[in-house]
Amino acid sequence: MFDLSIVIPTVNRAELLDRNLAALRDGVACSHEIIVVDGASDDETPNVLKHAKEYLGDRLTVIHEKQREGFVRAANKGFQAAVGRNLMWLNDDSIAVPGALDEAVAQIDAADAKVAFLAMFHHWHSTKNIAYETVHNGRLYRLCHVRGTLYANFPIGRRDTFEKLGWFDERYFLYAADPDLSLKAWHAGMRVEPAYNVIIEHDQIEDSRRLLDIEKGREDNDKLLAKWDLPPKNPWHNDFDSANPCTLRGLRTLSIAAAA
Repeated sequence: MFDLSIVIPTVNRAELLDRNLAALRDGVACSHEIIVVDGASDDETPNVLKHAKEYLGDRLTVIHEKQREGFVRAANKGFQAAVGRNLMWLNDDSIAVPGALDEAVAQIDAADAKVAFLAMFHHWHSTKNIAYETVHNGRLYRLCHVRGTLYANFPIGRRDTFEKLGWFDERYFLYAADPDLSLKAWHAGMRVEPAYNVIIEHDQIEDSRRLLDIEKGREDNDKLLAKWDLPPKNPWHNDFDSANPCTLRGLRTLSIAAAA
C-alpha cells in the first residue's frame, strides 16, 4: 500500500499536466501513486501520459472518461481507484513544492483521529475569505474559509475518512466540492486543520473551458449554501476566528440531509 495517492483530474491541458507530473516525480520521496483522470482530452495529453508512464511506471494509473463529466466525478473516480492509505488531489495547474507532500503525509500520520483533513497553503489571488496566511520564498500563501468555517484547500486525509464521509458530493460539477467535504467532516464531529509548511503553487490558469463553466460554478456555490446552515455573508470584515474555526450549524433541512 502506498503512503499517498494523488488524484489529478485533467482535460486538454497537456503542458500544465506535464509540468505537474514532472514536479511530482522530482519532489515527492514517500511511497506514492498518481491517478490521472482524463476527461476525454483531444490535445497532446495522451502523449504526455505515455511519456510519464515511462518514468513513473506502476506508480501512474490513467482513467479515461468517454466524455468530460466534470471535476467532481473525475476526482471521485480517482479516489475510489486509489490504494494509498492517505488521499489527496491536485489541479492540473497546481504544483506541490519539493518535499511538501512528504511533510503533509508526516503531519496527517501524526494527527489525532479527530482530524479529518489537513489544508495545504496555496497561492490565492483574492483577499476575501482568508483564514490563515504564510510566506514562502517571499510569496504569500493562504487558506480559506466559508462563512467563518475553515475548509480543506487541497486536502490530505486518511482513506477511511474519505470513505466515511462519502467522497465528493456529485451534485456539484466543478466548485464547492472541497468546502462541502470539509463541512461534512465538521458536521461529523471531526476537524480541519492547517498543514503548516506545506505549500502548493496554484496560479489558477484560465482557459475557454473554465470560462464556459462559470454558470455551473455559480450553481455549485448556490447548492453549497442551500445545503448547509452557515451564517449570513458578512460584507464588512473577515469573520474567521482561529479560536472558533467552525461556525457551521448543520444541514439546512431534513430533506437535504436525507438526500446527502
